[in-house]
Amino acid sequence: MSVTTESDAETLIVRLRGLLPTLAESERAVGRLVLDQPAEIARVGISELARRAGTSATTVTRFCRSIGLNGYQELRLLLAVAGYKQEAAGRQLPIGAEAEIAADDPLPAISRKIALASQQAIQDTFETFDLSALARAVESISGARKVDIYGVGASDVVVHDLHHKLSHLGLVTVAYSDVHLSLGSAAHLKPGDVAIGVSHSGQTHEVLDPMRVAGERGATTIAVTNYPHSSLAEQVDVVLASAGQEDVLFRTGATVSRIAQLYVTDCLFVALAQYRGEEAWAAFEQAQQAISTRTGVDRARSGRRTH
Repeated sequence: MSVTTESDAETLIVRLRGLLPTLAESERAVGRLVLDQPAEIARVGISELARRAGTSATTVTRFCRSIGLNGYQELRLLLAVAGYKQEAAGRQLPIGAEAEIAADDPLPAISRKIALASQQAIQDTFETFDLSALARAVESISGARKVDIYGVGASDVVVHDLHHKLSHLGLVTVAYSDVHLSLGSAAHLKPGDVAIGVSHSGQTHEVLDPMRVAGERGATTIAVTNYPHSSLAEQVDVVLASAGQEDVLFRTGATVSRIAQLYVTDCLFVALAQYRGEEAWAAFEQAQQAISTRTGVDRARSGRRTH
């Protein structure tokens, strides 16, 4: 980062919250101190931070590189801006550590921490959302002949939710969670088509491979990912970045990342509906009429079974 602004500083805090669970334990100790005391850490040297974190200056330098910075001086500069913003607002910057679940947490603590983490994920995504990228995605999808959506594991939930919503807009869209089916479909895409890849890490090969093929075929490619510098983000045309820190203990469950991704795709859906205007409302009406007809059939059948 060559120019340091409040936006850069806030982005650093958000990015660090998301990256924290993926760091080595020694680097995670540094990250916790940075999130807890940004203004204080901005005033101390690298040796002092290493001492407080119970690690070495080399580890602090490695931590800086892990979160995408050139070195400790850049970290201090960004933290000084973040700390000033925090003090000016008269509040602490929210931190992910407050929402981490311990193995022995009682049920009230679990429910509170999940709520905190989900709220924070949406707030972080909102504060760092690239609206120009959203506008480009809306324009590309609205005029597409076909929209493919790829995602596996926990992202599969987001993929099928987005597929359901885009279908109600009258768009021709198909959701894939099998890499062979994804690759087969991607191979037949053309310029003017769109491929959307959903991956929290941005490193999922079952998503990377069909997205690469879709791009080679000339389709517009869009990524929904938590990591804007990931392999997926680097190979697509448009990046819709979410921001959610998965809990260290339960991150394989992909709870918070799913909430952040759903926020992004909900924004995409509503923006598309607005962009398409009357065409969207006509599609909604057609879908609603079809569903209402089916509901009546189901009720009639249910009534016959009760007699």
